[in-house]
Amino acid sequence: MDETTADSSFFRQQSNPYVVPDYYSPDVPSPSSSHERRMSTYRKPLPEATTSYQGAEVGQLTAPSPSTANAGLAIGNIDYFASIPRSNVSRGTPAPIDVDGNSPSSTKIPPRPSGAVRSPSGAPQGSPNTPASIDPLLSPNLTRNPGTSGTFYPGDPFLSPSSTIDGRFAGKLDGPYGRDDEEGDLGHASFNPYHASSDHETLRGMDSSASIRPLGGPEDFECKARHGIVQGRWNWLTLSIIFLAVYSSAFSGIWLGIALRKPRYGKSITNSSSITPATASLLYAAFAKSIELSFVTVFVAFLGQVLSRRAFARNAKGGITIAEMTMRAWVMQPGTMFTHGHTVRYAGWTILGVASLLATLVASLYTTASDALVTPKLKFGKPEVTVLQGHVSASFANPAYLQQQCKTPIPYARDPLESAQTCLAMEHAGQSYHNYMQYLGIWTKIVDQGNGTDVQAERPKPVATLYDNTTVIGSWIQIQNMTEVSLNHSRIINNVTMAMPHTGVFAAAREPKNNIVQPQDFNGLGEYTIRAAVPSPYVNVLCVNVSAKELSPILYEKWSAAKTKPLNASEWPKNHNFTEAPRKLNNALDDIFGFGDKRQAPVFAKLPLGFNTILNFSSNGMWDTIYLLATSGEAKENYMLCSIQGSLTPYCSTEYHASMGGGNLTTRCEDPTDAFSYHRSDLTAPNGGLSQDWANVAVSWIKAVNLNDGLNDGKSSNARLLTQLIPTSLTLDRTTPSIAEALAVMAGCTLILSGLGSPFVHFWNYTGANNIVTEPQTQYFNATLRTQDYSSGGTQNWQGLFYVVLVSVFVINIGCLVWFFIRSNFITDFTEPQNLFSISLNSPPSQRLEGACGGGPEKEQIATKWSICMDQDREHYYVEEGDNQPQPRRKKAKNKNFELTDRPVVTMYNKLASKKSSIL
Repeated sequence: MDETTADSSFFRQQSNPYVVPDYYSPDVPSPSSSHERRMSTYRKPLPEATTSYQGAEVGQLTAPSPSTANAGLAIGNIDYFASIPRSNVSRGTPAPIDVDGNSPSSTKIPPRPSGAVRSPSGAPQGSPNTPASIDPLLSPNLTRNPGTSGTFYPGDPFLSPSSTIDGRFAGKLDGPYGRDDEEGDLGHASFNPYHASSDHETLRGMDSSASIRPLGGPEDFECKARHGIVQGRWNWLTLSIIFLAVYSSAFSGIWLGIALRKPRYGKSITNSSSITPATASLLYAAFAKSIELSFVTVFVAFLGQVLSRRAFARNAKGGITIAEMTMRAWVMQPGTMFTHGHTVRYAGWTILGVASLLATLVASLYTTASDALVTPKLKFGKPEVTVLQGHVSASFANPAYLQQQCKTPIPYARDPLESAQTCLAMEHAGQSYHNYMQYLGIWTKIVDQGNGTDVQAERPKPVATLYDNTTVIGSWIQIQNMTEVSLNHSRIINNVTMAMPHTGVFAAAREPKNNIVQPQDFNGLGEYTIRAAVPSPYVNVLCVNVSAKELSPILYEKWSAAKTKPLNASEWPKNHNFTEAPRKLNNALDDIFGFGDKRQAPVFAKLPLGFNTILNFSSNGMWDTIYLLATSGEAKENYMLCSIQGSLTPYCSTEYHASMGGGNLTTRCEDPTDAFSYHRSDLTAPNGGLSQDWANVAVSWIKAVNLNDGLNDGKSSNARLLTQLIPTSLTLDRTTPSIAEALAVMAGCTLILSGLGSPFVHFWNYTGANNIVTEPQTQYFNATLRTQDYSSGGTQNWQGLFYVVLVSVFVINIGCLVWFFIRSNFITDFTEPQNLFSISLNSPPSQRLEGACGGGPEKEQIATKWSICMDQDREHYYVEEGDNQPQPRRKKAKNKNFELTDRPVVTMYNKLASKKSSIL
């Protein structure tokens, strides 16, 4: 026996084989102190018996020099390493083995590295040519390279049969000290395949393609977890997920609230504000995307926590499948549901699978839903009842105020008597002719299309223009049946009343205090509509067919005074005697026009010639009505006497619609469903009450349009066209407007100008010279406002379907957040690729996945349940099939020999493994 002798009693108490590896060198670090302590615990005297190995007895091996190769001896769960001389390790060469690790060179040998493989349990225990070992506890199989390194590998009872050839080793050594003999990229030391059927048989070479395949299971690979699986609440990963869950829950709730409330942003988002429409769209898209990304992150973390906890559970619902592990990919990469649809088949019908499918759908559509329901867009909102304000400067139809506002380059000092009146007359003429021609153009289209009618309400509405960019459309009110009225008085009577909108609303819409966003603030795309409860100006034109005899009492040329002072048209009505002017005519005209004590009959200079018109003169100065006498000349004794009067009506409301291309100012009259008709705001408002101021404005207008040229037999074009519209029957002509309609349309300009700067009520309650205030006064009126500005909410009814997406994201976020707070701690997410790869690589292979190493798992392999187990002695986690799950280790009671106390890592594992099953 050499100087180094093994303790024989030690071998008799050990059942596992020993290994003498060839990949150790003196440069490898020495065993840890903990390993040495474990060795000393089981160290016993080595028996004197020896094992013969090709003429050399193990117990007689000697080491002639310090230049030695390291060899290891694996006995039971303890690894022993001996120093063996490299130069003498060969067939028949003895070498000393010091099982206590005391070699002559005093070299410290490290424990057996990961990847060492035991022989298969089915390997033969001996060879017909070699006697078995004298010690039944020694390993029966050894594999040795007879080269310089002299490596021995013990048999492994856990090695699968496919890894052996004729009961001997086959496979690859791909641990850290081996390599693929073809690839050469997995190890660092070469391996020459030799084998022996027993530890007494001479080593024989194997096929060069054979190698050793490591299992990597907990029995073969000591992978002690550096950290526990519990992350803790103050871990950075945990805090990040909680923060994202709170952020996603809060903002998805805010997003849902915005979509439901549909706020309007008014002047907050305009071209002139700090947030332009383009900036707002970008900000909302960015927030929506952040909610979507945080939602995906939170839900994937939730999935990982639920599945990881289920993988640890040792109950009926314990374990997870490959299909369930792919659910995170559904959410993160929705296309995988189509490219790997078979995973949906196995996992999509579970509660967690349905939740994952829903989360995938809503996450994919969230940005679209936000753009449809939350991102500000130009659209009309619902009418909002409000109180608007405007400025009042003068009374209704104030001639002096209108003259002040008229724009003329002629200064007042140059023409103090007529400059203002001339300017106003020109304005009347321009607007009146423009409106009249526009109205006649409408009639021309109707005649060409053959759509004329004799029903007053269905005939073309009166039109006008304000500031050249706003179309004014009036209404026919107090409509009478011409045929019935004419039959009642046995003559042709054409009576129409036209209402125009209150033009003061146009200025009020631009009042800054009303905070109405104008179209130009939205690049010309904005619009708004105002319906104001204000009185509307109107004009009534009553034209009656009369004879020369009925008119003779009010014709100056028929008076006796005309003999004394003949008619002088250039001086009329000055220097003429009106003492013979009657208050009434004492005929049927008194009842029709109301001549008598309250109203004096008009006076005309003479009867007009054909196609002419003459204006009246009222001797008593009552100018609430003006009168016009006209004749067509087409029929003898066919005269029309027309009265024109104007005022305010409370039975209308004014509607103004503004857009970049212009605006529309219209009236809505005598509508019982109109809640903003002025008389509903002021029940005391009178109906009637003629305006003398308007009559003063109308005189300036009627002279400006040459309707008094008949005094000089002027035969103006306007008078000729107007007289051609005189009705010739008891019904309205379907192809032309009537004379009363034409006069009302021409007089519409007076109503438009009279409303500018006038009150929004039917009376004047301010003081000032000529009913003009020195500073504009603020007056309020009821109105509804409907604006097209930037606001949230869908623009189409079908977009309401996206509310399901917003609600689902919010509910799922809240559910995940509550779940995170209920669970006291986070655990390692083993569905994450890096964690799954690490634990899978350090886990034993499984026949359940046979054939999946190339093309991946398929069919039932995807539905196989897997659990995460723990080797509690080594504190090593690994993956095991769900059907082969070890029960969680419980703390053992004290006995006389030892006491087992769980470590924190083991304790937490046991807690997770013993959890009751949940609905998820």
